[in-house]
Amino acid sequence: MQCERSGEYKSPKTRKKLNLQGTGSRKCECSFRLCGFFNKDTNDWWVAMLSGIHSHDLAPKLPGHLLAGRIEEDEKKKVIDMTKSLAVPRNILTDLKEKNKESLTAVIQVYNT
Repeated sequence: MQCERSGEYKSPKTRKKLNLQGTGSRKCECSFRLCGFFNKDTNDWWVAMLSGIHSHDLAPKLPGHLLAGRIEEDEKKKVIDMTKSLAVPRNILTDLKEKNKESLTAVIQVYNT
């Protein structure tokens, strides 16, 4: 396993001809790595830390983060039903947040669903 920011950003081949100044990426060549091993004899998992250092600061806020803001299966059904009823995405998001006060979902994730 590795940090979601490991590696380098690779732009899509279709965009190479465009001027991409000022665009950003989450990738910053972070070296954090974990490796898991399964022992068949004892049926145990072992986790080894190959590199425990992140080369970036942690995000100050989680709203809008890909994993923290993901929409659960029951919420996806609700989004689909409300979309069929021609509800505006911001109203769908408001309804989701009323049902789950701890939700970190952003409106972009409602659009993606």
